[in-house]
Amino acid sequence: MNLFRQRYFYFFLSLAPAIFFYLFLLKFGINAPFADDWSAINGFIIRFFYGNDTWLDKIALLVSQCNEHREGYLSIVSLIQYFITGQIDYMTLNLVGAGATLGVHFILQAYLHRYQLPQWWIIPLAFIWYNVAYFHNVFWPVCALQHNSIVFFILIVFYVLDGKGNAKTQFITALILAFIAVFTSGNGFLLFAAAIPMLKNYAKMYWLIWVISGVAFFGLYMWGYQHPYQRGHLSDNLHLVGAIIQTFLVYLGSFVGVFFSTTSELRIQVSMGLGAVALLAWMIFVLRNTYQLIRQKSSFDFIIAIQLFILATALIYSIGRANLPIEFVFESRYAINSTLFLISLCLLYWHTFSLNKSWNVWLILAFSMLYFGLSYWNNLLAVVNFTTAESAAIIKHSIQRREHYYFVDSLGKKSDLGAPKGVSLSQLSGPIVDFTAELPSSVAYVNDVVSLTFAHGFYQLGPREAHLEKEFQKDVQVKTSLSTGKDLLQFKLEKNGLRYHGEKTHVKVSHGSDGIYVVFENAEKKCWVFNLYFMELDRARQLKYHDAIYVRHAEGYLPFIYLPDGNYRLKIYRVENNQVSAMGSFTNIPVKGM
Repeated sequence: MNLFRQRYFYFFLSLAPAIFFYLFLLKFGINAPFADDWSAINGFIIRFFYGNDTWLDKIALLVSQCNEHREGYLSIVSLIQYFITGQIDYMTLNLVGAGATLGVHFILQAYLHRYQLPQWWIIPLAFIWYNVAYFHNVFWPVCALQHNSIVFFILIVFYVLDGKGNAKTQFITALILAFIAVFTSGNGFLLFAAAIPMLKNYAKMYWLIWVISGVAFFGLYMWGYQHPYQRGHLSDNLHLVGAIIQTFLVYLGSFVGVFFSTTSELRIQVSMGLGAVALLAWMIFVLRNTYQLIRQKSSFDFIIAIQLFILATALIYSIGRANLPIEFVFESRYAINSTLFLISLCLLYWHTFSLNKSWNVWLILAFSMLYFGLSYWNNLLAVVNFTTAESAAIIKHSIQRREHYYFVDSLGKKSDLGAPKGVSLSQLSGPIVDFTAELPSSVAYVNDVVSLTFAHGFYQLGPREAHLEKEFQKDVQVKTSLSTGKDLLQFKLEKNGLRYHGEKTHVKVSHGSDGIYVVFENAEKKCWVFNLYFMELDRARQLKYHDAIYVRHAEGYLPFIYLPDGNYRLKIYRVENNQVSAMGSFTNIPVKGM
């Protein structure tokens, strides 16, 4: 028996990057909500279980709008978890969302088996797939259950439609899954156009049903739809042709971003060039194989359907965000789409060219492993800054039972227009459409959700964050300077904030909540917690040690828009392996302004 010819041997080998991916999530993940989670998860749970709605209203609430999305799948998963446990656990939601990544892995394996393609392909595909460029979709629940899950549902729809079994059964199953996809993410309805290559062997009646279903699902999605205040209309940007083309090409080539640090400007030019080359090569392939793609069922159908979905998603994004800085293309949550596009290009290339020679195999494996490794290396800094921001925010919310965010009122004064209204459980509305800090009403809604969440015990801090909360409220020794030794950390008071700089400041991050924090404490001993942002990976230490993430050079700005005016004491803490050490304290820090 030749072990290397066995189907499952290669699949088991391909689980190596998957295991690393999930261990990384468990090590650095935090049981904490972030941004949209307050509305889409907590607000939904409170309204669904404690609002005075009829059952029809509750069903409508499942697909209620949060920003431009109707995240029904997110709502159902959150509902089931709360119904079973009576708690909202965000790590569990992250794991469910990240589980969709494993689901895609299984679909790719099944696809290779269905068309009797080389089974070793699953190994490089897995190394590419389990990269950490899309870390938002690992550590941010609403992204994990939206962006990860939509990719899984899209691929499973394509795979089912492409099956060789009973056409009626496959088609009905695909329609059900397509409905779930539409109410998982706003771009879900694009699958009805992208699935065209899979339908060529179905009878015309199925085509008609598919089109009618797509129109019906889209109409249902748009029924009662409100355009979010903070989002521009697609028609507003149609005249920005140059920006649309540029954004589109950068989006397609953005998978190359893993080879650059998150602060590199070169990745824009490289992504644009690579996106143009990829698009041109794809168009040439389609034109040269038009007859086969239109008339003959083949293994290419699945790949082309994926690419049509990504191309449509990129086009919609490019039109909608053409007026925004092009750097937004590289936001972590979108990287899963560019990764899927890269995988589809690899499959297309491997199909087209003979790869039987051993040097081709080793070259592909080397590339995929390099891609996997660099995705972690170049995103570790961003992961640390994100998870410590989550930790600081949830500790601050736990202490304050609200978010302080100030606005300029009609008299030009700094005002607390976003103060919680003090609503009861039954009075809280469901997820809000205009979820943005630009609107006082949106901030007030979030504050009501935060207050109700902690007051009624819907969520509890994890052990690490609970420990930090206690430590941050303790007294510390006053120091007049932190400008000695390795922790050279300087603060500069400005009109509307406090700027900090510590080029030699470093920290060893063993868990997601490790980092350096500053605590503003007022005369009443009330505390506001903020994390410091790091600018560099400590590469020398990172190459030497592999037990944690090592970062250095803290630099940033703490805006007073998050603090009531007054006189504060500033306390600075280092957290490593959940061990808290006070770095020092300053007194008489005046806060006045925005």
